[in-house]
Amino acid sequence: MGEILGKSIQSATSSVLLIGGFIVIFSVILSICQQSGLLDVISQMVTPMTSYIGIPSVLLKPLLSGLIELTNGVNLVATTPIKAISFNMIGCAFLLGFGGICVLLQVFSITSKAHLSIKKYVIGKLLQGTFAALYTALAFAILPSIRLDLACTIFKL
Repeated sequence: MGEILGKSIQSATSSVLLIGGFIVIFSVILSICQQSGLLDVISQMVTPMTSYIGIPSVLLKPLLSGLIELTNGVNLVATTPIKAISFNMIGCAFLLGFGGICVLLQVFSITSKAHLSIKKYVIGKLLQGTFAALYTALAFAILPSIRLDLACTIFKL
């Protein structure tokens, strides 16, 4: 019994360190991309496409950050100052559904031993993020009272 418990704890500790290592590495990669201006260049390149579907350009760089590393990206999206807070919430919903490249690689590193197809998982996560964003936008459209947009709020004293 003690040997089994010891192996379980050792395996769990190894998994936690693996996941933590991924987060640290991708946080460093994200910081390098931000400092080098790469995220700025990419966000400027995709601005024409995203403005067509109504995504504010101020959210592009935080969304791109979230595609790389989930935790930092969600924090950036959530704290981006914008009057239409519903856009922040929709962006966070997408990122939380998708998970980011860091999470995808964490899953791949653990499931690679089982020889599972990562392609189906990536497609599924993209769909999950898309549906999460659509459902959030739909909730705001159906229930306008839950919108927290400063542009729509009338302050009465």
